[in-house]
Amino acid sequence: MNSWSIREAADKCGLSLDTVRWYEKVGLVGPIERDPNGRRRFGDADIDRLILLRRLRATGMPIRELQHYAELVRSGAGEFERLEVLRRHREFVVESSATQQEYVRLLDKKIRIYQDRLRQMPRAERSRMETTKLGELAVPVQGLGCMGMSEWRGPTDWDSSVKTIHRALDLGVTFLDTADVYGAGHNEVLVGRAISGRRDQVQVATKFGIDRSAGRSPAIRRGEAGYVKRACEASLLRLGIDVIDLYYLHRPPQTAEIEETVGAMAELVAEGKVRHLGLSEVDADLLRRAHAVHPITAVQSEYSLWAREVEFTVLDAMRELGVGLVPYSPLGRGYLTGTIDAGAQDARRGNPRFAAVADHAAANQAIIDAVRSVADVRGAAPAQVALAWVHAQSDRLGVPVVPIPGTKRVERLEQNVAALELSLTADELTLLDSLADTATGDSPTLRH
Repeated sequence: MNSWSIREAADKCGLSLDTVRWYEKVGLVGPIERDPNGRRRFGDADIDRLILLRRLRATGMPIRELQHYAELVRSGAGEFERLEVLRRHREFVVESSATQQEYVRLLDKKIRIYQDRLRQMPRAERSRMETTKLGELAVPVQGLGCMGMSEWRGPTDWDSSVKTIHRALDLGVTFLDTADVYGAGHNEVLVGRAISGRRDQVQVATKFGIDRSAGRSPAIRRGEAGYVKRACEASLLRLGIDVIDLYYLHRPPQTAEIEETVGAMAELVAEGKVRHLGLSEVDADLLRRAHAVHPITAVQSEYSLWAREVEFTVLDAMRELGVGLVPYSPLGRGYLTGTIDAGAQDARRGNPRFAAVADHAAANQAIIDAVRSVADVRGAAPAQVALAWVHAQSDRLGVPVVPIPGTKRVERLEQNVAALELSLTADELTLLDSLADTATGDSPTLRH
């Protein structure tokens, strides 16, 4: 004859140990035989009874009725009484099922109401903003680059920029990227005013290290400890906040070794003025040296369909150290949107890929044509396809990827957020993966 310990019996019947013990205590099963050491041994009949009790209890049979039924079974008599117990309970189950069906119909009605409301919302608002982690910093899977609200991308407008940031926060785009060099501090002031009253919703990332105090060109890339401390204090003042969530070194310094710079940044963390540290446009050696001084949360680098240098210069170290990637210009500085011609008339005119040179223009136009072909099939904008490609790279690269497409317009922001709904097929990804090899013209990193 088979026998099982109480743990084995509980597992076999889909019950917890405590439930089996309680069933025995109140007389629903038992008496249970014991071995010479006093341990319970459950037989086949005990297992069958436990399974029946579990099923009856799942249908809502009250404990008192269960006890009555168990006593009738244990006595070996009272078949008529047992039949009546089961008939009464069946009536209860049928009545309960009818009530449950009413509840299901009510839930279906409410679900349809909310579905109708969602269908009437703008597409971007329907996109659920998921979150991920850069180290220990929780951020949405897509952020907002704010540079163009102050310079480099044509005319600027304070009010419309603030409106765009407010809309971003409403959509869950709470990871805002700025820098002290953008507009010579203007951008940090703008972001600070826009998040006033909503600071607890936002992850603020800013950068330091590009000193244009002597004029725009040539700028000095600074990193001496005293400068780091002064830059942070100035950024906190302009932003109107007490602590910066992610503080980047904007470029490898010319005036100090990386260890000195990151050491000063680490002191800011210890002082409670900065939460996490980042670097921008560094190679693997610099990242490893910096990380040896203090953990680095993220590397910000240009990364898009046509700018993938990061995969060859620093990715291995990022993967090894658990550092996330924050791609700036994930739309190829706007070129991959299909809305900008090769002769850009803002800061991009210095980038060879935007130069109106026949060889470059023809080859690079083929890239946007390929992106547009995928977009047309999917009923999406080229910008959304380009962003969807970036979002799809995290698993392949082996690091978290949080792009920060920049815009100063609400409609572009909403379009970018809606890109999160777009999941590219394997064939589409293969087609897009090959485009970086066809880009021509050097891609010098601007002071973004």
